[in-house]
Parts: sequence; C-alpha cells; structure tokens
Amino acid sequence: MERFLITGGMGFLGSHLSERLLREGKEVWALDLFEPPYARRLREHPRFHMVVDTIMNRGTLEKLVDRCDAVCHLAAIACPDQYVHQTRKTMDIGLRAGFEVIDLVRLTGKFLFFTSTSEIYGRNPDVPWHEDADRVLGSAEVDRWCYSTSKAALEHYIRACQLDEQLDYVTVRVFNAYGPRLRGRVLDKFVDDALEGRPLTVHGDGSQTRCFTYVDDLIEAFVRLIETPSAHNTVYNVGSSVETSILDLAHTISALAGRSPSFEFLKHADVMGESYEDIQRRVPDVSKIERAVGWKATTPLELGLGEMIAYRTEELGLAHA
Repeated sequence: MERFLITGGMGFLGSHLSERLLREGKEVWALDLFEPPYARRLREHPRFHMVVDTIMNRGTLEKLVDRCDAVCHLAAIACPDQYVHQTRKTMDIGLRAGFEVIDLVRLTGKFLFFTSTSEIYGRNPDVPWHEDADRVLGSAEVDRWCYSTSKAALEHYIRACQLDEQLDYVTVRVFNAYGPRLRGRVLDKFVDDALEGRPLTVHGDGSQTRCFTYVDDLIEAFVRLIETPSAHNTVYNVGSSVETSILDLAHTISALAGRSPSFEFLKHADVMGESYEDIQRRVPDVSKIERAVGWKATTPLELGLGEMIAYRTEELGLAHA
C-alpha cells in the first residue's frame, strides 16, 4: 500500500499519522474541515495533498477513495464536551459519514484502517479489558454514550462486511492518546492552566485513573498493524498499561511546568452537565497486539508530558509575540 487517504487528517492523530506515512515514503491525502498552522510545512511535501472539505461530501470521498490503496478513517467528534452537547452532530459524523466511508472502501476493494475507542467498553468495572470484554453502558437517555454507541455500530458493520468477504481491515481501540497538538481533553487543559498560572480544574476527587499513551507509540502501532497482513481483520486495544490517577497527572504536569500545585475540584455535573457519567478506571489488556506485531507502549509519561509542554510553550510564545 503506497497511497493513503486519512479522514480527519489534520486532527491530533491524523496529522501525526500523515507525517509518519510521508516519512515511510507513502503518498497521503488528508481530508479535513480545516487547515491548521502546522499543515503549512506538510503542504511543501511533494507527496502530501491537503483537501479541505467535509466528510459528509460523498462526491469528494468517492474521488479520494478512488485515488488511494488504503483509507485510514480517523474523522470523528471525540471530545467529551462536544459529544455531550452536540449529540446529533456527533452521530452524523460518527454514523452517517462512517457508513459512507466503509461502503466506499468495501465496494472498491481498498484496505480500511479504523480508529475506534476505549469508550467501547463503557463502564465495565472488570479491568483490564480484553478485546472481547463486555460493553457496559448507561441509559440511552445519557448523551455521553452516543460516541461509544456510534463507534460500536461501525465496528459491527466493518466485521459484517469482512465476514461477507467484502473488506480487509484493522480496527484499533485507542486509550487516552496524548502529545503535541492535542486539544479538547483534560490533559491539554491541565498543561495550559499550569503554563498560564491558573489552578488546574479536577473533576470529582481526581481518583479516577487512565492509561495515557504517547502519540508516537500509537502511530508506531498503527503502522505495524497496517503493514502486517497476518494482523488484519480483527480489532486491537492500543494503549499503555500504566494506570495514572487524574490527581497524580495534575501534580506531575504542575511540577514539569515549574508551578506549585494549585487545584480546583468540581463535580462532573457542574462542568459537563447531568448527561455525563465518568468512568472510574480505564485499563487495556494489550497482549493481543503484542502477540500480533510485537508492540508495547514505551514512552514514560513524564517524558511524553515534557514534549507536550515544550510544544505548547512554544505555541503560546508565538501567540503572545
């Protein structure tokens, strides 16, 4: 596979995947609604093509899928604040556009790489989660679950297409990605607050844990899975196995940013509204991907956070110049 279409190609993961594929000698078409400042350098690359359009435009999708050997479908609304308050838009992009992408790939015989989410498992308390673990969700009246449900529906459809021998694919469930360019998550909010001298806002008591996975590790996993045919046609957890509490994360970021710890504790409902439920622990079993392609997350949290803080410091400095 030499030519790749990346939907959401200028988002956090999409932009890093674009850069990695270009380094691998591939040709990349990045489809996104916007062209951020960091896309300017990519624009200069002879094998990079920026397409500013909506994923809802079937005509654009058809042309781009026709040009490529593989489609990496990353486009989605993945920020909790957005998918709680923009439920219909989340499902339009997640479901309607997702089905369009899958069908176009299925009908043309191209390869599909799909980024799903650790949200798939919902609030299943039995961690670590293996890929065949139960999905335990809250009420359909709770908007928080629309994102998980949209991703799960696409997973089911992808599997159904493969069972009908109409699709070659890999699905990954990403666990708490972080790194330079991340926006709209608790981690980058902590970084901004620490750098600008504000108290870090902690939801609940901060005891909830996550397994934060540095973006370079994730992209390495993506590339290995794409390039290994024996690993195709199944789903993988992709994440770190190191649990970190949100309060410990806040302390670490404060220290790395050179700030004295200062926190404001708020109830989840006060920040996200009543249609949100938090998950106490989110831990992947990554033995499947390790067996398939020999991958493990290797970047220590403090090292990854240091890279993220340095990047954001430079961004803020440019903004204030």
